[in-house]
Amino acid sequence: MKKLSLAAIIVTVSISLIGCTNSGVANNGNGNNTESSIQDSSESSKQNNNVNNTGDISLDKAKEIALSHAGLSSDQVTFVQANKDFDDGIQKYDIEFYCNGKEYDYEINAYNGQIIQYDYDMEYDYIQNNNNQSNVNNIAKISVEEAKQIVLSHAGLTSNQVTFKRTELDFDYGIQKYEVEFYYNNREYSYEVDANTGDILAYEQD
Repeated sequence: MKKLSLAAIIVTVSISLIGCTNSGVANNGNGNNTESSIQDSSESSKQNNNVNNTGDISLDKAKEIALSHAGLSSDQVTFVQANKDFDDGIQKYDIEFYCNGKEYDYEINAYNGQIIQYDYDMEYDYIQNNNNQSNVNNIAKISVEEAKQIVLSHAGLTSNQVTFKRTELDFDYGIQKYEVEFYYNNREYSYEVDANTGDILAYEQD
């Protein structure tokens, strides 16, 4: 009987040890799964961060794009606005600067650097200070066709690429000017051209 009892005790202890060993293996397996899950989550987070950051241009780059389009350098202008905005589901930079009495406004896509919209205006005081007697004559020195050619040259386009919407002679700020509007590639271009000097007083693209 003692031998049987001793044998039973040994069997019981062996079973208990086997159970503990299996439990340890199972726990180690769960631990590995948890570690793998954490690593996967970390990698996913890194990838998401890369997607969110990739492609965004800096404010300095947006300024550079606007200045390049205007044909100016940073030391020639005075920036009055340069900030990031969100409009119509698009992140963009609003850039505004002055040069020699002229105001330039740009909207630039913050993701790819594309110019969404821009316009240019001469300030009233600048026009008045640079006005001369030829501007108040009734006869314009620049013809309609010449005004068209001036704006097309500025836009880098030709007459067979665009559809003209309006070209008319107007009188404003004490000067005669042509107001020229045309379409190209689903965009509208608007220009104001001094009818005596051929200077571009204002332009806009939408």
